[in-house]
Amino acid sequence: MTQTNQHHDRSHSLDRQFRVLERRLTRLEDTQLTGREVNSSFDDVYDEIDALEDQMNQIVDTPAERLYQRLEARIDRLELKIEQRFDELNRKLELTIATSRDRTSRSND
Repeated sequence: MTQTNQHHDRSHSLDRQFRVLERRLTRLEDTQLTGREVNSSFDDVYDEIDALEDQMNQIVDTPAERLYQRLEARIDRLELKIEQRFDELNRKLELTIATSRDRTSRSND
C-alpha cells in the first residue's frame, strides 16, 4: 500500500515539474525576439532620428525658437524611448540566458 502511495506521489511530483517546465518554456518563447523584430525597431528609431534631423536643419534657416524647443523635447522623448527599448531588450536577453543556463544545468544533472 505504501509503495502505491509513493509511486503516486512521485508521479504527481513529476507531473507538477513538467507543468512548471511547460509554463517556463512558454514564457521564454513569448519573450524571444527575432532578428527581424530587433532590426525593425532600430529602423523605426533611425527613421525618426532622420526626420528630426531634417526638421532641425529647417530650423537653422528660420529663427523659430518655439519650434526648436519642441524639437528638443521630441529628441528627449526619443532618447527615453531608445533607452526603454534597450532596457527591454536587455531584460529579455537576460531571461533567455538565465533560462538556457537553467536548462543546461538541469540536463547535466
